[in-house]
Amino acid sequence: MIPRSVAARQAALFTGLVFAAEVVLALLFPGRDGPAPLLSILVPTLAVVVITFGFTRRGHRREIWAGVGFNRPGWRLWPAALALPAAVVLIPYLVAWAAGLVRFHELALTLPDLFLEAVVFTVVILGEEIGWRGFLLPRLQSLLPRRRAALATGFLHGLFHVPILTLTASYDTDGSRWVVTPVVVLAITFAGVFYAWLRDASASIWPVAVAHNMVNTALDYLSTTAVTASPVALAYIAGESGLVTLAAIAAVAAWLLVGPYRRKATATTVPRAVEPTGQVLTA
Repeated sequence: MIPRSVAARQAALFTGLVFAAEVVLALLFPGRDGPAPLLSILVPTLAVVVITFGFTRRGHRREIWAGVGFNRPGWRLWPAALALPAAVVLIPYLVAWAAGLVRFHELALTLPDLFLEAVVFTVVILGEEIGWRGFLLPRLQSLLPRRRAALATGFLHGLFHVPILTLTASYDTDGSRWVVTPVVVLAITFAGVFYAWLRDASASIWPVAVAHNMVNTALDYLSTTAVTASPVALAYIAGESGLVTLAAIAAVAAWLLVGPYRRKATATTVPRAVEPTGQVLTA
């Protein structure tokens, strides 16, 4: 367990750095085809790098990266990391199809496409997850109960998208910003519960990256194959800004919060952590 004072200081630094960088990106690249969404993936990891080399003493820098969760693959949770996000993204599109709002055309995927989606983009998405679930989540868990830490990390991750949603025309562009923005923030908040559960249950960052990439891949594939006469109506039902998507993600989060997380919190005793100075703190 990370000492509370260290956890609070590093969590505050991380949050300040990522939000400042995200606002700068949104202001620099406001156009529809701008690179802000892609560049923002790297921001959380870059913030961890800055904290490591700019705000951490030499003898403690290795500890930051040792705690991210690279050292084990977490294979046991990969099926859940693949299947559950795919189902959560697919269900809203099926609802839209059943309502006659959308039809689908076939999109052939080549082996290079599959390799790019499954392998390369899983590594790319680590740019976000190293920061959120690898770095921030363990620090908030030193300050808050596990369920609150999961929600808080997800909420901050959701707010991180607000500058791109409101200051650019390159991210979730269909629909009113007054509707899309809060729905996306809430969806990412509740998705953060699932990501945090994967991180805690596997002690690995890899299932989290797999799940996050699966969400993005399924969203890209379905949005590419879906044909609709009303993009705004579809945006309010399916996709990252869809209300049905939000309901599905919230249902999964609620089950985790009253099930696995509650049982884990009940069974776990509160450890004690020792500051480098020797002061004992209740973690």
